[in-house]
Amino acid sequence: MHGAPPRARRFRARAANLALAAVSLALALLGAEGLVRLLSPIGPALLVIDPGVGKRFVPGFRGSVFVDEAEREVEVRINSAGFPGPEWPRRKPEGGLRIAVVGDSMTAAIATDEERRFVGRLEASLAAGLAPRSVEVLNFGVSSASTASELLRWREVVAGYVPDLVLLAFFTGNDIGDNSPRLTHAPRVYFDLDADGRLVSAELPPPTPALVRWLDHHSRFYVWQKAALRRLRGAGRASRGLEPGQMIFVRVGGPDVEHAWRLTAALLGRLRDEVEASGARLAVAVIPCAEQVDDELWSDLVRRARDAGLELEREGPSRRLAQIAAREGIPLVDLAPAFAAAARRSPGEPASAARLFLLGRFHLSDEGHRVVAEALHRFLVEGGGRGLLEPY
Repeated sequence: MHGAPPRARRFRARAANLALAAVSLALALLGAEGLVRLLSPIGPALLVIDPGVGKRFVPGFRGSVFVDEAEREVEVRINSAGFPGPEWPRRKPEGGLRIAVVGDSMTAAIATDEERRFVGRLEASLAAGLAPRSVEVLNFGVSSASTASELLRWREVVAGYVPDLVLLAFFTGNDIGDNSPRLTHAPRVYFDLDADGRLVSAELPPPTPALVRWLDHHSRFYVWQKAALRRLRGAGRASRGLEPGQMIFVRVGGPDVEHAWRLTAALLGRLRDEVEASGARLAVAVIPCAEQVDDELWSDLVRRARDAGLELEREGPSRRLAQIAAREGIPLVDLAPAFAAAARRSPGEPASAARLFLLGRFHLSDEGHRVVAEALHRFLVEGGGRGLLEPY
């Protein structure tokens, strides 16, 4: 009896080796999944790519999420529209005031308990001061957002809630870089400028593939490795010099940085036009990053910039954003002075961001949210934004 031909034996051997490799890989992945679930408190991914607005949170999510920088679990509630907080009725109460706050992860504030976020604090303080008039402050913050995606969010979602005031929270830590397709390449919405400086159509990211959505929801190992890779990339960029978002501090930027500033100005102007055309008003609140507030962090940033041949200006973002707002006729409140005052416990001491940002430099802490809410309240009730709460 003759054995199988050599070619058939080789085929069977290769098939057996592939099957063994597949089983080994599956066992390794199951082992990694088990280890992450056993040793890491990381939860499911909450963001999904939306072809209409760039990104949203998983609609209807309810649960406890462990947040590394907060070093604890936070109860998170996402409404059916995919934004933080409770469900909102489409129609506001007759005679009521509705404010839509549009921003990125500093506004979404998943690391902070819902009632302690500046959006909730602002609603409570305005409601107390304007009673019996009803007040709603809606949180349209989404992590990894940019001014470009916020423009689309206004068109596709926010406008449908018919707010009286749209408050754009501009974060100096990354919004300039995130707006520019020349400075960043993350999967988000990007507009650009044509040869005449006019805003041209957004480039939309493709929707999240079904397999990735499933892994985000069901595999803790998949979510963990994505977070680990992001941290490694961030550490690598920091060790080489300034991150893209930190180019906002460069005194004399190169062509790409100046393009990012022009693009940001065009986006703000377009958003103002569309908001006002709806009968609402637009205002901008500038939230400073930790480097603007903390003397030690600023010194380290200056040193890294100097090594790269760059000169920084600490007040540069405030100055340039104020110029854009004045030119576009947009009321603006710069929160950097309020943060600077809160960061300096006594005259002569170095300013520290430790109390205002989680781990001293990331998202806002409870105290940081308190500072933002109180500064916004003063702006809207006593300061330059007083008229924004009156009927248009």
